[in-house]
Amino acid sequence: SKEVGATEATVRRRIEKLVRDGVITRFTVAIDYHKLGRVIKAFIGLRVQPARLRDIVEVLSKNPDVQVLYRTSGDMDIMIELIFEKMEELNSFLENELRLEGILGTTVTIVIGPYKRCPWTAL
Repeated sequence: SKEVGATEATVRRRIEKLVRDGVITRFTVAIDYHKLGRVIKAFIGLRVQPARLRDIVEVLSKNPDVQVLYRTSGDMDIMIELIFEKMEELNSFLENELRLEGILGTTVTIVIGPYKRCPWTAL
């Protein structure tokens, strides 16, 4: 309320209205992964056979290491967002979890540092 110069009651009413109107769909917790020791953030792009896309997405969706799974355009069909504690965990994921039939190619990008942090993961 201090940041917007309104009373707490006014801010509460505005938030309640945004929830009723469907503008705010949920509230979430922001986790500081750095404090948990999970500091290796990587994006893995996958090029896949179209006939195997759904099967690959289903398997990856169930993997607890996969934070976000995106459908993408361009050279890659799928983009995976992962957060690990150690580089060895990323290597293990690459060697073991991506041995799926239909994956034609991968591109790995490791995040070195943020210019702007993600508001819900603080990474």
